Amino acid sequence: MTNHDDDKKPSLVEQHAMDRLHKVEKEKRRVYVKRPHHLRFRQVLMVIILLIVLATMLVSIL
Repeated sequence: MTNHDDDKKPSLVEQHAMDRLHKVEKEKRRVYVKRPHHLRFRQVLMVIILLIVLATMLVSIL
């Protein structure tokens, strides 16, 4: 390529292709991004039920 080709602005088709390429690469990277772990209501409820079951088992043994 010559300097003239480097100075030329990308055409509309080239710009669209580059934007689409960046978008696809961003979507692929999103799979590997570590998300923060939030406590969900369901998980908290299951832990509470587990603790209640364990407590009743211990009380019945004693």
